[in-house]
Amino acid sequence: MALRVNWDRTPVSVHHIRKDVLEALILHLRNSHGVRRRSIVMEDREEGPGFLFFLYQACDPRWIASFNVAKFLEEE
Repeated sequence: MALRVNWDRTPVSVHHIRKDVLEALILHLRNSHGVRRRSIVMEDREEGPGFLFFLYQACDPRWIASFNVAKFLEEE
């Protein structure tokens, strides 16, 4: 499953079926792009199954697109 980002809500929400993928994305955004204002990863109770976190600062969509979910899953 691909990452799903809801850009139409405030704050922006980022969704995936696996919690560890979102945690790796958070590290990528922090280490590569300085994104620090975000929520913790939590269970998606509205649109689940899966998990989500919220971004509380501006984030270029290309930063999220540059995170390779398939590569992360291969490295496990």
